[in-house]
Amino acid sequence: MHISSRRRLTAAAVTAVLAVTGGTIATTPATAAPAAGVAQEAQQATTVPFPRDADVVGAGPSGFLSKTRGATPEFRWTWYADGSSVVLPGAFAIGGGSDLVVTGDGTSDYTSRRLKIHDLSTPATAAAAPVEADLDALGGYHLTGLAGSTLLLTREKDGHWEQYAATVEGGTLKIRWVLGGPQFDCYSGDAGSGWSDTGSAIYDCWVGEPGKSSKVVVDFGEGNSPMYLQDDNQYAQQGAVSATHVAWREMRLSGYGIVAHQRGRSEERWFPSEDVGDPVYLVGSWVATGQKVHIDAPAYSDGRYHPTARPFTVQSIETGEKAVLLTAYSSAVAGPGGSLLVRGGTPEQGEGLYRISPRADGGRPDVELVASTGQSTVVTLTGSTVPKTLTGDQLAGGVDFGWDLSRGDVSVQVTLKHIRSGQSVFKMWPAPADVVDGMPRRVTWHWDGKDLERADGQLTPARAGEYEWKIVATPEEGIGPDLVTTGRFTVNRPPAPHDFDDDGTADLFGREPGGLMRLFRTQPVAVGGSVKSASWGDVGSGWQVYDRLETAGNIAGTTVPDVLARDKAGVLWLYQGTGDRNKPLSGRTRIGSGWQVYDRLAAGSDVTGDGRPDLLATDKSGVLWLYPGTGNATAPFSARKKVGGGWGVYNEVAAVGNFAGGPAGDLLARDRDGVLWQYLGKGDGTFAARTRIGGGWGGFTDLIGVGDANGDGHADLMASNGTITFYAGTGDWKAPLKAGVKTNVTGWARYDIAF
Repeated sequence: MHISSRRRLTAAAVTAVLAVTGGTIATTPATAAPAAGVAQEAQQATTVPFPRDADVVGAGPSGFLSKTRGATPEFRWTWYADGSSVVLPGAFAIGGGSDLVVTGDGTSDYTSRRLKIHDLSTPATAAAAPVEADLDALGGYHLTGLAGSTLLLTREKDGHWEQYAATVEGGTLKIRWVLGGPQFDCYSGDAGSGWSDTGSAIYDCWVGEPGKSSKVVVDFGEGNSPMYLQDDNQYAQQGAVSATHVAWREMRLSGYGIVAHQRGRSEERWFPSEDVGDPVYLVGSWVATGQKVHIDAPAYSDGRYHPTARPFTVQSIETGEKAVLLTAYSSAVAGPGGSLLVRGGTPEQGEGLYRISPRADGGRPDVELVASTGQSTVVTLTGSTVPKTLTGDQLAGGVDFGWDLSRGDVSVQVTLKHIRSGQSVFKMWPAPADVVDGMPRRVTWHWDGKDLERADGQLTPARAGEYEWKIVATPEEGIGPDLVTTGRFTVNRPPAPHDFDDDGTADLFGREPGGLMRLFRTQPVAVGGSVKSASWGDVGSGWQVYDRLETAGNIAGTTVPDVLARDKAGVLWLYQGTGDRNKPLSGRTRIGSGWQVYDRLAAGSDVTGDGRPDLLATDKSGVLWLYPGTGNATAPFSARKKVGGGWGVYNEVAAVGNFAGGPAGDLLARDRDGVLWQYLGKGDGTFAARTRIGGGWGGFTDLIGVGDANGDGHADLMASNGTITFYAGTGDWKAPLKAGVKTNVTGWARYDIAF
């Protein structure tokens, strides 16, 4: 806030213009006495009802005028004394600091040509016939507002806009000129916030040739009123006036803000503010502001506006002190005694109509609830139906969530996020158009249980791990804080030998000849059928240093499978899985040297029956060795055990898990004639005699046991020869594989090793 001397107060300039056009402008009174009936009004508290889904559009000593939202609004006057009310017919009504209400035959003040002026000070006066006025017959005027009991009128004359004031006298409308004419074009301000019950108004005018933008304050009494001139590149906007001060929003080269003056003095106060489109109000020497929905804001599908608002605050023009008076607001009008009547709410007293009144000592304005909607401003969560843990099987048909809210007239957004990946989805519900007043609301949501990162048409299951749900409920009127609450649950899924991102589907690595590694994700085409590509991503380069690469299951003791890599010097390395789709492997750990003696490695099957995956290796003399898994990342295998000889006849060995329904992990071996053989594990580290599966397998470079890739509960096999052929498992050792189906799992990628 600062004081500037750039703007000057020029009452003489106004007088000079008026001397050309004729007429007078009254001076501003220093103080204003409280209007009759304020004491009676102040005694009323929460017993008076305020209509829900409505705004305040007028307030006098005896009652207030409300307007419901929507395409066909209802205008209702409610008396403070007993809460009784009357509905005013028509599509338009306006009030302004007194018990007079003007209705018209149009949908706005400006378009209404035939007016009715109602005295609503008591139910008896309300029942009497209103005073009627035909603006066309009176001279082609337009209504622009109501300041106390004064109607504000305008009309165009000789190419200039003139402003008039009208009062009811003897049952008719008496009109007098106020402002406007040659070199003095004036326009009305923002009706509803620019007027006060003191009988004052603030106008936007262009004065002189060339015209200067001006704010002119008019008191409908006697004498002259000052005029405030804006300097070059200062653009005054919507304003307000009280008995002692005047303020308006202004745009300058340095930014946006609010200009405030004590009436009769030239010093200004400047308050930076970016809310250029929102009204500014005055309560004595305090500027009042808040943010609400604008008239041109888009409506929801139900045809109604759902405002959002910031807290309703005041700031002292004299000291700069700030205070939050209401949690938020949706509308406000000038009331009697220099007060504001604000549709808003507080956590303590709920929603309704609040009176904000100036204090005689200039201190922080008083706040009083004078009419209540019966609603709590604070939305609360009264109950919920949400999971704590979920298994992969429970996700198969989707999961139902439910939240119970204390209020029905709220818009709701629910967000579900996978903590590890940060991926999320959300769903929104607008406030229902047919909500029953005072009733709570239950929001239900069916989550399909699918991957949150899925692309169109992708049906991979949700990833394992921790999830967070977040519900945000926003009151329809924008009054009161949002309800924001969260909770967490965990999706548990048994470790799968080829699931590197915890989504329950098989993943496949492929290395390009230059050493670039990619991870290919799959998804079932149908349960029990083939698989197809879900997505792929680069893992990293430099993998050409290895001559053997194997997916090894979770040998390091986590829930994610790991990778074994042997370099050309014979050193074996461990790459632990992370479960992160974007970085599936961590840095390598050295297991040991001397592994160049083996020509085949087969990892991932639990052949000992202890629940940990083991490693099998054939040396160059044809001996098969077993390295039992320990589950220890620093020493993942115990000492080797000889299983048997004669394995030199095979040029490919693959660990395929429990492939044929036996007690432990099994092996597949392909001989040099291309015949595929099956070795069923006994569960003690040995195998039953081999059984023949079939010939014609010699064209494949890699055989990969991927576990259950198609979701039918049986382990499957993938075979690589530049593309991937999928063999669905049957679980029957006599015929363990269905016919092969070529897939697009690796797409266009070239690779020399798949595992």
